[in-house]
Amino acid sequence: MKRVLAVCYLLWGCEAAPRGDRVTLELANRADYLEARVEDRVLAPYLAAQPDLRVVQQAAATYQAAYHDRLLTSIVAGAPPDVFLLDNSDVPALINRGALLDLTPYLTRAGVDLACLDQTVLSFFTRGDALYALPKGYTPLLVVYNKDLFDRARIPYPTDDWTWDDFLRIAQRLTRDTDGDGVIDQWGSYFDRRPFVWIPWIWAGGGDVLCPDGRRASGCLDGPHTIAAIRWYTGWMTRYGIAPRAHNPLTSGDDFRLFTSGRIAMMTTGHSWVPRLRPYVANGLLRAGFVAIPHRAGFRPATVIYASGYAVPALVTRRKRSIELAAYLTDSLADALRGEGGGLELPAMTGAAQALVARDRLGWEAAFLRAATTGRAPWGGRVERWRDVEAALPDLLDRITLTGADPAVAARELAREVDRLLAGTR
Repeated sequence: MKRVLAVCYLLWGCEAAPRGDRVTLELANRADYLEARVEDRVLAPYLAAQPDLRVVQQAAATYQAAYHDRLLTSIVAGAPPDVFLLDNSDVPALINRGALLDLTPYLTRAGVDLACLDQTVLSFFTRGDALYALPKGYTPLLVVYNKDLFDRARIPYPTDDWTWDDFLRIAQRLTRDTDGDGVIDQWGSYFDRRPFVWIPWIWAGGGDVLCPDGRRASGCLDGPHTIAAIRWYTGWMTRYGIAPRAHNPLTSGDDFRLFTSGRIAMMTTGHSWVPRLRPYVANGLLRAGFVAIPHRAGFRPATVIYASGYAVPALVTRRKRSIELAAYLTDSLADALRGEGGGLELPAMTGAAQALVARDRLGWEAAFLRAATTGRAPWGGRVERWRDVEAALPDLLDRITLTGADPAVAARELAREVDRLLAGTR
């Protein structure tokens, strides 16, 4: 018991439960300081109605991978939080370890109506008839664009049906030497080597990094559509010159700053940028729009959807109270309160998402809802060893953009490496 408590203190900063009849639940998430304040605001009405309950929010304020490791360590040690935020990329590993409680038998008593949730997002957390987390929110990836730069160049704003050819033509026009010193000051787009950002571009070109069963890469990562898409995407730097090269000083800054300062005209991003951009728009510093990722002509539009939900550990000691808390954190009132406080994700409750669209005068929320109709689950939500695969993928782009490797050769070699990583995948 002492060892379990020590792990709990180390990982989550757990506080001892107060004496008396008051119940204490530990709630873990990845919230930073501002996000934690929003969650406190969300919890306030729930706690006011239950004076015998105390919720200790263990906000990790860390990156997804670090949060995943801390969560998994606490579960293995037998000291998990009572309720915890679960990214859909964590689902395969935790289900395979039997670490998550199937919530299905308790939904009716907890007052949960699954019909009110986005059904695509709901499917990310289900396996057969079992439901392992109640969806909280989600975001598809889109392209954000600087309307001011478009207006200066007299370029019409893009629409959701645009193609790679349209994107390239626009990006080339928006790549400019603005002061005549022979150095590019404004770039049409931004080359992002992180797989979670560029994989939907590959999908929109008819390719993929893994084959449909998620057990191998050979025949897909090195397939003709994928190679063509990788060649085009890396060509932003190597051929078309619409994005700063990796060694360019421009790329040493943060992508958000580059966009808001007018140095980058178009960038791939998710809903987390919405609350960050709103102050710029409100203060007249920027005009921006969101649009679907363009697709290669002849292929269907596609994007990825990243989602989060609240889960309860399989060996939870306060099952009823934990399930009730998870249900509250994902209901319409909680979604409405989060919408007022920032909106890092679209709410998984369909009604709450539609309410956001109705209130939004900029049209941003509607763009995200439209894009979600072409979205699919990320590989991390389907393949347990995806983190190992993901760690190997940036090297593929680096070999092409920095050393001049042929995309077909580099993809074929990496496909064999990924096959070895996935051997024995469940």
